[in-house]
Amino acid sequence: MRAMSSVIPLRPGPARPDAASLIRDRILDAATDCLLEEGLDARLHAAIAERAGISRPTVYKYVGDQAAIVAAVLDRELDRFFGAAVPVLQRSDDLQAHLVSAIVFVVDYARDHALLQKALKEHPEIILPALTTESRPLVERVVGLFEEQLGRALGQSSPGGLDARAVAEWCYRIVISLATTPTAGLDRDGTRAYVERLIRLMALIEA
Repeated sequence: MRAMSSVIPLRPGPARPDAASLIRDRILDAATDCLLEEGLDARLHAAIAERAGISRPTVYKYVGDQAAIVAAVLDRELDRFFGAAVPVLQRSDDLQAHLVSAIVFVVDYARDHALLQKALKEHPEIILPALTTESRPLVERVVGLFEEQLGRALGQSSPGGLDARAVAEWCYRIVISLATTPTAGLDRDGTRAYVERLIRLMALIEA
């Protein structure tokens, strides 16, 4: 493939908010491809600039240094796969059924996610703290995504009982455990059965 000899010029001066968002997404799209090909410890700015057709200073301006790029890509991917579970929660008024479906959906999504699995395999020291010991910001995002719908479902099925925030946090911890810990015999059907048992156990404990 012929090397890119020039960059696509960007409009001088402050970018409009929508334009800035498009530029940032363009950078993160390129960064995702570079991380998949070269790994999280690759020198990214030049590769991203070439792939996205922009200058290296533009990469710094809209995203930041190497650590900021990796964090921004992982943040976006985590938002995507938790956000993708929200419609699953709307498929059923049955609290237990939609919790199980949402958890299994996110676990399957995470297990099939090439970049997340590459990061877990090659650089667990980077990704695992963000998901576990330093996970409070991510937990809050998950609670924000699910709390309203869980609150409605809990109000119908368990008035005055379970707390929506606590349930959202439980769901997060189940997802992270299953997505990051290899478990023999837990294919998609096995995962569903495992999660169903966990949810039933939690319901019994709270009863």
